[in-house]
Amino acid sequence: MELGTKYAVINYQVCEPDKCGPHQGICKAVQACSHDLLIQEEPGDPPMLYSTRMCVGCGDCVRECPLKAINIQNG
Repeated sequence: MELGTKYAVINYQVCEPDKCGPHQGICKAVQACSHDLLIQEEPGDPPMLYSTRMCVGCGDCVRECPLKAINIQNG
């Protein structure tokens, strides 16, 4: 990973998709990722970042996560 690269990091100790909103188990951060790099296999499952290299660190997922379980990290 190149120095200065930004990417999303999920804190799985804080992440609880069942508490994310009106659609039980659907992660709002996954829905907010305009690059389709956050994925959720099933409702209730925690999200996963498909690729740190492809993540641009835009922060859309950070802003949408109601539990503040996602942060942007500099690589």
